[in-house]
Amino acid sequence: MSDSSSQGGPASRRGPLFDQRFLGMAVMAVIIVILVAVATIILYGLGLTSAPRTEQEHSLATAEAATQEQPAQAQSWINLAYAYIDVNRYGDAAKASASGRKVEDKPAFSLIDATILEKQGKTSEALAAYGTAMTAAKTHYAQLVKQANDAGAKYEELNEDLVEAAISRARLEVKLGRKEDALADYDVALKIDTQMSDIFVERGDVKAALGDKAGARTDYEAALLYVPGMPEAKKGLTKVGAGQ
Repeated sequence: MSDSSSQGGPASRRGPLFDQRFLGMAVMAVIIVILVAVATIILYGLGLTSAPRTEQEHSLATAEAATQEQPAQAQSWINLAYAYIDVNRYGDAAKASASGRKVEDKPAFSLIDATILEKQGKTSEALAAYGTAMTAAKTHYAQLVKQANDAGAKYEELNEDLVEAAISRARLEVKLGRKEDALADYDVALKIDTQMSDIFVERGDVKAALGDKAGARTDYEAALLYVPGMPEAKKGLTKVGAGQ
């Protein structure tokens, strides 16, 4: 018959062994929790580093995602190209424009190419490129009008591509001191969209600089017709001696 000490032997050996295993598992669990926490902090930090920090970067991230989701949409490439321009990534903007042309050769891509050249300081090339964009816009618009006519309908949309190209070239011409040329391009834009108050002011400023105070006054007053109280227009009227 076994005594109490022999009966307690195996039990006393199992107790400490169980405690050691439990302690080891607890230590491992703590270590794992710590490692996960550290990894989470590192990943969060990396995420903050790579996350968009400005509105332009956020717009670029959105445009990149949209292009990946809808690569067959020309507008996706147009938006992406302009987003690249906004963050001064002109090479990427040119690549986006070229990719977009493969989807659909829209006049907007010609305007993008001209904008890139201007941003790069290539003024002569930019002026020519804006001219190309204007021609492309006219040709494309004529095609849309014809398609509508052939279908027995009337195409009533404005030629916004031509408006944008004409305004962009006019503004560049103003910077270069080519005011007469700028007036001609402003005329093109305002004949298409007759309610652009800001463009009336810009043309009025050019006319005022050329000494055409009467013409400038007419443009400033036209701007106020569409945006009553417009500060820039009121300032223009004062400049030409017609302020109230």
